[in-house]
Amino acid sequence: MNIDKFTIASYDQITGFDRTNGSLDLILDELTDFNLSNSEDKSEITGKGGRVIGTLKKNKRVTGSGTNGFLCGGALAAQTGAEIEDGKYLIRYTDPITVSENKGVTSETAIGAIGNEIGTIYVRNENNAYISGGKKLTQTSGEPGAGEFSYNPDTKTITFFAGEIADGTEVIAFYDANVTGKKISNDADHYSKTLALYIDVTCKDVCDNMFHGQFIIDRADFSGTFDLQGGADPVAQSFEFTSLPNLCTGKSELWRFIIFD
Repeated sequence: MNIDKFTIASYDQITGFDRTNGSLDLILDELTDFNLSNSEDKSEITGKGGRVIGTLKKNKRVTGSGTNGFLCGGALAAQTGAEIEDGKYLIRYTDPITVSENKGVTSETAIGAIGNEIGTIYVRNENNAYISGGKKLTQTSGEPGAGEFSYNPDTKTITFFAGEIADGTEVIAFYDANVTGKKISNDADHYSKTLALYIDVTCKDVCDNMFHGQFIIDRADFSGTFDLQGGADPVAQSFEFTSLPNLCTGKSELWRFIIFD
């Protein structure tokens, strides 16, 4: 391989590891763009007649920024200073329900005070509106009367007042439910993480030989400033970090670049 004349053909992936225990914290392997910026400040030293007789260089700085095509839970945790937790969590569930024979069934088990697990059910009007003109039904713990419904959380069955809601009518309920999943919390008292980062690249020399390279950053301080944008295009994840010298080992390297076959 000829490293006098070569290009970085692609940034392949970025892996981040906990600096204390070495555990894998993130993998960004769908990089749509990435930039490793290097800069330093330079002050001119002037002499007689204002001519420049030297320069004073300081404040060398390395920052990395890019976009990953997928959201990465580990990167979100690094940006928010969180841990990824497994467990059961309470969410607000949106449940469209079709009425049949004065009954309906919730998709999840509604959680709440007995007799008020759901609270309110909204019925579409002729314009398919729930809120602006739609009818509201109130939960009761006994037999439902006009404008009421009851709920059995053991069977997830809703019972409406007989004949009030026609078969095939879609109603909607909003209720709390327990789900099994993963949680990332953006806590106001926790800040973004500093990780050991490895940036894998593919290189190519002037003779079209392909080889590998890796940037090693011992202390990559992730920024907690980021956007999660959505819309017509899929949500991508932007990220940024600053390289810090590894002072605990006495080294001042901002990155090391290893090139290998």
